Amino acid sequence: MRHPTFRPPSSVARWRAGLAGMLVAGLAMIGAAVGIATPAAAEEEPGFDSTLEIEITDCAGHYGQGSLHYLVRDMYPYYQDFITITDAAAAVVYEATYLDGTQFEADVALDPGEYTIFYTVERETGGRNIDEKAFTIGACPDLDVNEPVMTCSTGADGTATFGFTNLVEGELYGYWVEGIGVSLFEEFTAGGTSEQAVSEGLPPGNYYVYAQWQNVPIPVYDWRGFAVEPCQPEVTVEVTECTVPGGTGSALVTLSNLVAGVEVDVRVTDRGDADGTPYGGVHLVTADEHGTSQLSVSKLPPGQDFTIGVAGVWTTTPWEEPPFLGGGGGSFTPIESLDLVAQADFTVKPCPVATTTKPALAATGVDGIAPLVTGALVLLGLGGALLLRRRRADSRDLI
Repeated sequence: MRHPTFRPPSSVARWRAGLAGMLVAGLAMIGAAVGIATPAAAEEEPGFDSTLEIEITDCAGHYGQGSLHYLVRDMYPYYQDFITITDAAAAVVYEATYLDGTQFEADVALDPGEYTIFYTVERETGGRNIDEKAFTIGACPDLDVNEPVMTCSTGADGTATFGFTNLVEGELYGYWVEGIGVSLFEEFTAGGTSEQAVSEGLPPGNYYVYAQWQNVPIPVYDWRGFAVEPCQPEVTVEVTECTVPGGTGSALVTLSNLVAGVEVDVRVTDRGDADGTPYGGVHLVTADEHGTSQLSVSKLPPGQDFTIGVAGVWTTTPWEEPPFLGGGGGSFTPIESLDLVAQADFTVKPCPVATTTKPALAATGVDGIAPLVTGALVLLGLGGALLLRRRRADSRDLI
């Protein structure tokens, strides 16, 4: 048995249909409103106007590290803000959290290397990365000791001038000068990226200079070996010439720049014959307290050229390289001995020529005639007397 189906009057059906349409339209509008609101909320997430600024300083001071300065201007202070820094291996080396405020900044000391800084915020729905920047902390300047400039030394008067470069202005440095019987230490504050220093009173020998950036946990240093050579002798000659016929000359020899404790021999030979027999033998001399010595060579033949030769050998103890790694000192070639030689040429002039005495000529003039006439008359008288005697004798012979 079939039951009849209830059908509402047509006016009610039309009302229900209109109500249903209105409900569907309302739901559509609500859905559209929800759909529009969701992306709008995403646009309003933190960071829309926030900024991250960074400033890098390589080798910012002590400890051989650099510095990162970051500044965040936060337009959304009601969220938590995070700063994270990672190194080249993605390991976290720094973290900071800020709970409120519209601006925050900090300085971070970092070793030389490559890094990335991240600025993120956290809200109810999770965190969001606002900005990130990659940066590099450059290595500190590599302290360098330049090749020293030296003077020679005769005992304890040598000097060495050192040049230090790649310095950090305002930082404290120290340097050591080490050698046989010498140990010096000095400190200085760098007034710029390079400085000079002088060590005095150095005897001849091998040394090294070691420079180091002070007050840093990881040594920043350099070193260099150098040698202060002994001075070479200098020779001056003062000649005393021959003053009489058949005489000789002499020479006063002055030696300077002689090295304390080193004996040198002095020879005077004919010029061009350095191995010939020395006049006056071989003279062995050492320096006085002024590094000088004098000697006289006599009986030098006149009218000849001579050469004074000076020769000696300076020696020192063997060099031992210090146990420092790196640096420029490894290329240093130490000296173990050095020949000390000098020479000077001079000439002794010929002696004066001997003079001979000539007879004086007869006097002339009125005063000179009378004696001549008188002499002539005497001779004539003597001749006449002799002639008269001869004639008388002849007369006797005839009788």
